[in-house]
Amino acid sequence: MKQTDYIIVGQGIAGSMVAYYLLKKGKSVVVVDLYNPNSSSNIAAGVVNPITGRKMVKTWKIDEILPFSKNAYKELEQELGVSFLFEKEIFKVFSSPEDVNIWNIKKTDAEYMPYLGDIVYPGDNNPHISAPFGAGVIQLACWMDVPVFTKAFRTYLLKEDRLLEEEFDFSALEMDDTVSYKDISASGIIFCEGYRAFQNPYFKWIPFALAKGEQIEIHAEDLKLSDILNRNIFIIPKGNDLYSIGSTFVWDDVEESITDAGRAEILQKMEKVVKSPYTIVEERAGIRPAMPDRRPVIGRHPAYRNMFIFNGMGTKGVSLSPYLADFFTDYLEHYPEISHEISINRFED
Repeated sequence: MKQTDYIIVGQGIAGSMVAYYLLKKGKSVVVVDLYNPNSSSNIAAGVVNPITGRKMVKTWKIDEILPFSKNAYKELEQELGVSFLFEKEIFKVFSSPEDVNIWNIKKTDAEYMPYLGDIVYPGDNNPHISAPFGAGVIQLACWMDVPVFTKAFRTYLLKEDRLLEEEFDFSALEMDDTVSYKDISASGIIFCEGYRAFQNPYFKWIPFALAKGEQIEIHAEDLKLSDILNRNIFIIPKGNDLYSIGSTFVWDDVEESITDAGRAEILQKMEKVVKSPYTIVEERAGIRPAMPDRRPVIGRHPAYRNMFIFNGMGTKGVSLSPYLADFFTDYLEHYPEISHEISINRFED
């Protein structure tokens, strides 16, 4: 029987980062994952945006999370020999004079100064952009080409014989003092399944609030963007005149299929900002593993001391996963207290 310290179920961003930090800390892992092109990681927009929403508020714990996660990905780029993280500014296109006022007020707040830059008028230099009220420049943002990362990490796991390419079979799992799965024996098992956790018989009691997202990719030769546009939707330049546009947010839809309604919503929002001919190249849909309170869920199963969950990153998987995976992998060995707002225990209260 093959021995390992941990079995990890799922190889999206979350599972990859948990595996990475366990290996970095001298532990052995086997990752069980069947590739799914429509996983939330593979269709994620990949934008790390420090300032979100109409009221332009700082993303949760961004001051700590952003530098940590950027450094982690840069380190991984070196180790994997690929580039997938790109520093970009976000041009937050204003919808009204009220948006301009909110920006100017926020910009005087010391907590926001590192993130809020000047107001610019991208339409003045690019006739294919409509931004009559201007746009605020969000600094320190970045974009991650998530499929490039997950594919590179998957290749690494295969090379190291640490990946079992199959759908996890719960009937083959035996929980005792150790964990047994088919011919693998482990000290613990960690579920990083994304939205499929709602089908996990051990965690069905967690109230996942799943959210479907659709995204399209266009070719727009005349648009010539180098940074990200955002007005209710992200327009992300990928190079070679290709742009990812998205994504939608629909609660409680678990069908991994594109829809006419999703496509129409994306194009309607995009065309308020982009006035350029385009061709749709690809359409994608996936399900985000969100929680009702929009916070992750991590920790130990209440009945099985060697079973854990690391999930619920929602739309923030790129930014949260490295930071929380580093903490979580320390927790697995030393059991520091998990903050109530992200702990699995909050659903037992």
